[in-house]
Amino acid sequence: MAIVTIATATVARIIEGYGFKATEEIKLQSGEYGKRWFTVWTKAAAKEGDVVSVEGELSVKLEEYTNRDNEAKTSAAIHINNALVSNPNAEDAPF
Repeated sequence: MAIVTIATATVARIIEGYGFKATEEIKLQSGEYGKRWFTVWTKAAAKEGDVVSVEGELSVKLEEYTNRDNEAKTSAAIHINNALVSNPNAEDAPF
């Protein structure tokens, strides 16, 4: 399994007891900016809005869903398993 490191991931949504959804800002080929979404599986403490560093095992799964227009869609969901999260803004930080 491949190991991935995300230096500046923004915590977007907490998955209580399991981890969180995070985003990373990327530059698209068009020159515009977009967000890449990750599901991070970890017990590390994080809050929505925190900017964290994440390292873990990369996996990608095809997921099916129905969008707002009631159309069936398929997307590749990026998961980071057994993630180590470094949060410089955590309450238990030694500074």
